[in-house]
Amino acid sequence: MKSKDRIIIQKIITYIEDVKQYTDGLEAKEFLDDKKTITACAFTVSQIGEIVKEITEETMEKYFSIPWNSIKGMRNRIVHDYENVDLSVLWGTIKESLPDLQDKLKDIILNEKEDIF
Repeated sequence: MKSKDRIIIQKIITYIEDVKQYTDGLEAKEFLDDKKTITACAFTVSQIGEIVKEITEETMEKYFSIPWNSIKGMRNRIVHDYENVDLSVLWGTIKESLPDLQDKLKDIILNEKEDIF
């Protein structure tokens, strides 16, 4: 794996940790009533989608089980239509999709060797 991809994947893992920290102990209703947390999470999820664009095609093809296009799509929905983002979808992403993504990305980091050239 290229060093650049490794760095991006590590950043994504960190962003996911941030979102987990923002929502730790919250139930869906509390999340939906907390504009600051919604804004922080939406921004962080959009950052994940933004940096995914920089991952090489080679890595995306090798790890085709990662929903790269969906991640980018979520970023586009947040950035281009923030006022109409379905907050229940954002909550589902935070509670279901991001932990799964984090596990898969950690596995990639642990199992991949870094290309030094």
